[in-house]
Amino acid sequence: MTEPFELNATLTARLRRLYSPQEIAEWGQVLAQVHRTGLKIDDVFPDGMPKPDVLVMKTSVPVAELGQAILQLQHQATLQRIEILPDGIPVRDLWRGQGRVGLK
Repeated sequence: MTEPFELNATLTARLRRLYSPQEIAEWGQVLAQVHRTGLKIDDVFPDGMPKPDVLVMKTSVPVAELGQAILQLQHQATLQRIEILPDGIPVRDLWRGQGRVGLK
């Protein structure tokens, strides 16, 4: 999901049964801010019980850009958690990041 239009279309398709159009637009703004930092968003899905109130965003980050990516994510007001795991065999050349963002 590299283009903002593609991001909004994907969000609408995935979230229309869970959220109002206004809430989807708010999620889109949050993810657009993350996208503008240069991180490539690989996947987005809702999480939470009984009503999903968090979006989980998955991204991949090259090793050389990991520190900068963490700093950029920390400035997101809606960020609740960052999980970063190494990826790549035999050389860990890529890190998988998972960020949880919420509207509240």
